[in-house]
Amino acid sequence: MEASDIVEKVSRLILTWVMLAWAWVLKLVKIMIQKFRLRKAQRNLHQRRSRLGAEFYSLHRQGETEFLKSLVVLQQLKIVEEAESRVFAVHDRIKAIEKEYRSKKEAITEGSAKRRVIL
Repeated sequence: MEASDIVEKVSRLILTWVMLAWAWVLKLVKIMIQKFRLRKAQRNLHQRRSRLGAEFYSLHRQGETEFLKSLVVLQQLKIVEEAESRVFAVHDRIKAIEKEYRSKKEAITEGSAKRRVIL
């Protein structure tokens, strides 16, 4: 092996590592942003559930027994379901980011393997 071959292989290896590190950093930043959104959505869900519980309690104090026939409770239930769907959507986005990172990582490593075979 000549020195130029060694330098070329080392440079390709370093380039692969840099590309993998960059993909990992991007994944980390995207997940941090989504986790911030997840905490916000969870806090919103907690508030919505608290309001729903308050409505149940106020109806109970008034002597109501048919809670699901109350329009206020139905409206609060719909709001809670929407808040839950937002939380699930953020979880889905985080999974998609993880999957995207794995595919990028595979593409980078396969690309470097193909380049090694060619030379």
